[in-house]
Amino acid sequence: MNRKTTILERYDRSTSVKAVERIGASAISNIQVAGRAVLLFLDACAHLPQIGRSAATLVRQIDVSGIGSIVVLSLIAFLTGMIMAVQTGSELEKFGVISNLGAIIGATFVREMGPIWAAIIMLSRVGAAMAAELGTMTVNEEVDALRVMSINPVRFLVLPRILALVIAMPLLTVLADIVGMMGGAMVASQMFNRPTDEFMASARSVITGLDFFSGLGKSVVFGAIIGTIACDRGLNTTDGAEGVGRATTQTVVLSVVFVLLSDLVMTSFVQVFLKQAVG
Repeated sequence: MNRKTTILERYDRSTSVKAVERIGASAISNIQVAGRAVLLFLDACAHLPQIGRSAATLVRQIDVSGIGSIVVLSLIAFLTGMIMAVQTGSELEKFGVISNLGAIIGATFVREMGPIWAAIIMLSRVGAAMAAELGTMTVNEEVDALRVMSINPVRFLVLPRILALVIAMPLLTVLADIVGMMGGAMVASQMFNRPTDEFMASARSVITGLDFFSGLGKSVVFGAIIGTIACDRGLNTTDGAEGVGRATTQTVVLSVVFVLLSDLVMTSFVQVFLKQAVG
């Protein structure tokens, strides 16, 4: 009996050690990816003066990432605004402050929901596609062929893609803000009998210039993060088709994590700034 207990204890201890080792290895790997992505972004920025040589690629990437995401982002933002209006309006109506519905939905979208939804759509639709495309080029040795022809892959492949996301993200964020508030206004009008003018006036009374521009600033950072991670994962793909699938999955997971972390940092910074300004 004591021997069986000892064996079980050793097995549990060994399992726990392996679990900790896997978690530690995963954390170290993600930190390494983040560091390599930062170096890749800085390298891309160094080639920014040469963006004219990749103008055609930049325009095509803006079309794919920006215009191609309009429909799905509009649908999701509109439905989100409607859902928020239904949930929030039902509670506000109990306290007789349904007139504040526009302020709540407007501030939420401009400060957080607009940039976040644009980032989620961009990383899941465009970031994954970028990683798969570059990953396929890498495993097929097309990237090495560019180097043989003295064409810098960072300038030719990475810079246009990152810049396209940086340009497209603020535009998509503004679209998400407008469409989301339209969805909320529709529910407020049809379900709670509140005029659209009242809804919009309530939103304008709360939203400030800092709210609007901080949301746009977040979207620019999110675009740079998504594009950099997607390109880094694509250019470091190995093991053929299996590696391409793994790179695509890692792009989505890492982009979500770092987008939310950066959002937390930027939101905290804005709040600290507001407190100091008020104080």
